[in-house]
Amino acid sequence: MVGRALSERVKMQERRRVDNTTMQQAIDEYLREQAKPDGVQKRGYRPIADKYGVSRSTLQTLVNGGTSMSAFNATKRKLTHAEERVLVDWILESSDRAMPPSMANIAEHANGILQGRKEPVDPVGESWVSRFLDRYRDELQTHWSRPLATERARSLNKDAVKHWYELIKENVIDKGIKEHNIYGMDESGFPPANQGVQRVVGRRGTKVQHKAGSANRENVTVLITICADGTALQPTIIFKGKRLLKKWGDNNVSGAS
Repeated sequence: MVGRALSERVKMQERRRVDNTTMQQAIDEYLREQAKPDGVQKRGYRPIADKYGVSRSTLQTLVNGGTSMSAFNATKRKLTHAEERVLVDWILESSDRAMPPSMANIAEHANGILQGRKEPVDPVGESWVSRFLDRYRDELQTHWSRPLATERARSLNKDAVKHWYELIKENVIDKGIKEHNIYGMDESGFPPANQGVQRVVGRRGTKVQHKAGSANRENVTVLITICADGTALQPTIIFKGKRLLKKWGDNNVSGAS
């Protein structure tokens, strides 16, 4: 599936990352040249800079202990790399537990980290969260959340999952139940209108991001039953209503009952 086009800011960050990698390669090669034994011809800054397409003066500055522009800009960030790592881990853990933070939540959490410092620091600006997400786009992305009942969100914990697999082993594996006798049924609710969807941030690659809250809303329910051997039963669609309207069965591409 074709993804969304990258923003100009992300494209610029990617170009800087490539430039930094290329410059580091040039530095490494220059140092290898200088490590050659005496009497062996050594290439200088100019030929190595030309080979990698980098600035000779910048290469010389960095070899002599100078600071690159990217490294200098990193020192101006509100949070240190370690602090940003803490923030990323918090976002990932929160989203995995059906509590994905919004952009405002992330800014509030970042300001909480800043307030914990000994010296007062100005809070993050309006565009800081967007730049932060760009820097960690390999791990984070924005989602449109789907409501998930709080009771269900609370059940998603390590102890409950471990107990579930213990029951599976005791009642299925240990008793030798065959695959063709195992069926799994699941239901999905599809709200017919806007049900409080919110823009949140979660783990990259996740197609649906649930958000804990009240899920006591009217839904069109779809039941799907699949056998462990790979076969499946006819899906069932349940509408809320006193009378079944014929048009509800139109465009029934799945052959659902």
